[in-house]
Amino acid sequence: MAIIGSSLMGTISGSAVANVTATGVFTIPLMKRTGITPEKAAAYEAIASTGGQLMPPIMGIAAFVMAEMLATSYTNIALAGIFPALAFYFSLFVFAGIHANKTNTGTLNDEDINEIKSIFPRLNMLLPPVVLVIGLVMGYSAQISVVWATITCFIAPFLSKDTRYDLKNIPQMVLDSGIQAAKIACPIMAIGLVVSVAIQSNLALKFASGLIDMGGGSYTVSLIMIVLGCIIMGMGLPTVAAYIIGAVLYVPALKELGVSELQAHFFVMYFCVLSMVTPPVSLASFAAAGVANTDAMRTSVEAFKICAVAFLIPFAFLADEALLFIGSYVDILLAGVGLIFSTVIWAIGVIGFAKRRMNKLERIIMMACGFFAMISQTASVIWLIAIGTSLVYLAYHWLTKNKESRINSFVKSH
Repeated sequence: MAIIGSSLMGTISGSAVANVTATGVFTIPLMKRTGITPEKAAAYEAIASTGGQLMPPIMGIAAFVMAEMLATSYTNIALAGIFPALAFYFSLFVFAGIHANKTNTGTLNDEDINEIKSIFPRLNMLLPPVVLVIGLVMGYSAQISVVWATITCFIAPFLSKDTRYDLKNIPQMVLDSGIQAAKIACPIMAIGLVVSVAIQSNLALKFASGLIDMGGGSYTVSLIMIVLGCIIMGMGLPTVAAYIIGAVLYVPALKELGVSELQAHFFVMYFCVLSMVTPPVSLASFAAAGVANTDAMRTSVEAFKICAVAFLIPFAFLADEALLFIGSYVDILLAGVGLIFSTVIWAIGVIGFAKRRMNKLERIIMMACGFFAMISQTASVIWLIAIGTSLVYLAYHWLTKNKESRINSFVKSH
């Protein structure tokens, strides 16, 4: 529930840190109450809040900026983000579920559940984001859709007596909204100057060429250099700011490597977003650690381990553009299902448990299958071998699921 709630909140806020502080004050204490360690509870919240910026239909602010840069409709950007975001969250769901089964944690008792108030008296508060999505789907510009959603924000609370506010509070509401907007607008304005200077001075193209030269002409090494650049830059900047600079500096380099413009922009945006949970400076993890009252660095490392699969997803849609909703529906569906399955088997291998515990060799097999399936072209020989091997192993694992329990019973009885 923490993962789902944070993903939904993340699509609205567009800020991982703001998402953590908004939802974490509720979800982290509940997770801790069920027996989950503070570091892991904070890590789950940090990852889920970060991934919200990648989840359609609203995504984060960076997605709207991408639509402007590519001169395309936001609908195309949202469609392109569906399968990568689903793969990201499916891996989290599997990781959380398997870890709960492995450790017997994650379940609230009856007293905790009875304390939770019904959401139905407050469903009217979901009307503004619904209006925003409807406006975007109908083809209105982001600006027009936001205006109507903003107007709905003032009206929606009055549809229920439980959410009505005093009209005297409107000036303070407007002031708070302006302050929040300024925190985003001012850095972007300064970044706009940097971007203009980089373009007019030809610095962006020189930087891109230098990056490729540094990679020695190697496609893989050049991609790794770009990944490091995006992550380092995103450690100290808001996501949208890091993405704008990354798009100017790294997208030309990716295009020179033969990557399409949409793939290049998504690649840069993903790693700028993931910088929020990448040690040593992971702002979302630090914010979650503060809420959980635990060590920030340990939380950051824990979050990095849980979402390690997310760092492979961008390489997946570089290998197969069908994952960005390009091509026939059959190709798109096959690639999407394959990616989701690949992230799931990777998560199973990382945690080393499904129906029973796995030994090191079994974990390596699962992680290797997930890795090669993700970075390979869909339906290629390597992809088929990786998917086939994982299916065969899962069947074997299922048939031998009672092996450990029988051994444990034998040991206890003797």
